[in-house]
Amino acid sequence: MYGPIVSRRLGRSLGVNLLPSRHKVCSFNCIYCHYGATDVKEIEPEALATREADFPNLGEVVRAVEASLRSHDAVHSITFSGNGEPTLHPYFRDIVFEVCRLRDRFCRNAKVSLFSNATTITRPEIRACLQTIDTPILKLDAGDVVTFGRINRPAQGVDFAQVISAMRQVPNFVVQTAFVDGSVTNAAGDALEAWLAVLAELRPAQVQIYSTDYPVPSVAVQRVPTFRLRQLAEVAARRIGFPVQAY
Repeated sequence: MYGPIVSRRLGRSLGVNLLPSRHKVCSFNCIYCHYGATDVKEIEPEALATREADFPNLGEVVRAVEASLRSHDAVHSITFSGNGEPTLHPYFRDIVFEVCRLRDRFCRNAKVSLFSNATTITRPEIRACLQTIDTPILKLDAGDVVTFGRINRPAQGVDFAQVISAMRQVPNFVVQTAFVDGSVTNAAGDALEAWLAVLAELRPAQVQIYSTDYPVPSVAVQRVPTFRLRQLAEVAARRIGFPVQAY
């Protein structure tokens, strides 16, 4: 658990980190991730069964969330986020059910939110679970497979086309995009055009764009300045026909 913190997007947010504290478990190894390189890059939760002891268990999470909600009644969002991909937790669905139950008991007006890189939503059970989450925020840093590979550096077995297809089946999701510049960029040229085209096709409930605010692992990754983010938001809004918010 961490927070509550004041989030630009979610208000007073109580963070729930389901990942191991000693290493990073994710299906991406993004070039801009301020947590550094991914220690365990995996797409299948079943493959993490031998590492189950590294994850906080269901009881630990429930007790921590309940204690935090008893102590902090002015919470706007209970947010699954952390140093990796939350949906890779072996008991993610059970934890979401219990957290929603605790929200209904202690803080009924709070939303349950998720920051995910969307790679596991190709699994029907994860898509079903997302229907119980008020604000599923799904990463989309690229609109083409080449840029996807260069920026997100996914685990073996992640299929970009399948991820996009699965996103079409998730209702009321929010797209979150990190724009970067430098030797690899998604903020201009063909990469930007491809991203705009996929957005127009997906038509999410909301689009949130940002750039790196923290030190990144590679000096080749450059931050997209705020004025350029605002320009990108305006261009995207005109092209796809609904608001795009720059942070």
